[in-house]
Amino acid sequence: MTQVLMQCAAIHVPTGELAASRQGYSHDSEIKTSNTDWMAHLPDGRRLSELSLPGTHDTMSFYGGDITQTQSMPLANQLKSGIRVLDIRCNHTKDELPIYHGIQFQYAYFSDVLATVIDFLKTHPSETVFMRIKQEGDGGGNTETFEDTFKNRYYQPNQAAFWQPPTDGTGGNPVLKDLRGKIVVLQNFTATHQYGIAYPGAFSIQDEWKLGTNWDLYDKWEKVKAHARAAIAGSRDQAYINYLSAASGSFPYFVASGASSPQTNAPLLMTGRTTPGWKNSWPDFPRVNCFIGICSIAFDGTNQLLYPRMGPGGELHGRVGMVMADFPGPGLISAVIATNG
Repeated sequence: MTQVLMQCAAIHVPTGELAASRQGYSHDSEIKTSNTDWMAHLPDGRRLSELSLPGTHDTMSFYGGDITQTQSMPLANQLKSGIRVLDIRCNHTKDELPIYHGIQFQYAYFSDVLATVIDFLKTHPSETVFMRIKQEGDGGGNTETFEDTFKNRYYQPNQAAFWQPPTDGTGGNPVLKDLRGKIVVLQNFTATHQYGIAYPGAFSIQDEWKLGTNWDLYDKWEKVKAHARAAIAGSRDQAYINYLSAASGSFPYFVASGASSPQTNAPLLMTGRTTPGWKNSWPDFPRVNCFIGICSIAFDGTNQLLYPRMGPGGELHGRVGMVMADFPGPGLISAVIATNG
């Protein structure tokens, strides 16, 4: 994936309490919030389409620098923190499934992912993990199809760990009782057999991931907010997925945080606009460093913008579906969980 960061010419100005209180974003590897068994409190009859689920975009993308890195918590820590939707990208190579982000190998294989998730669910049987499985590419040297490799090497030997969809094709919106302790495949690869739930067919998805420059961040945020509102207002029979992530003309960490560098509490980057001249520009972006009625307008990331708006005290109150984030912080994870009631 070719990505170019269009850096702002503005000065990186610390923003005091803003920087210290940002809980939607974290670039740290350790657990900042523990939600190991949060699904145990949900009723068995709750359907997939009625759930709010924190997830990670490109779950295993730790390597390749700021261009390709999207996560900092190891998979086991993501699960302990409450993440319940994974985005797993496999490059089919020599009848194996190594994990890739674009052309960047992530020094892990699907077997590593599977072992970690199975181990977690054995210890926490009230939970379920939804796993989007996507063919990211074909590295060559294969004697079988992607489906055959998935089925023969991973699915059949661990079949008891996977939720089995009904053979009549009616399993697109299962209830939680049937999913507990299981991996639910979100099937994003060509196959002759149904291994889980069709992706993207079963979902209403917002995944506008290409930004031209940093200044396109607000447009991305508006798409995130609009899709969250659609999930809240929409039919409870429809499942939603909302990707907070984007890249191409910006680094993933910037889209998530709006910050000048990847660190968790790095200062926000300035947009170059001030009030009152641009008082109507980007109203959800923070106004900082105010002096004699003039404030700088700072960028802010999708993670940070979304999490305080969810829940009883926010404008986005209700089911929000699957929320897929880069570098999710403890506030974002907990806020998504809390919308389940």
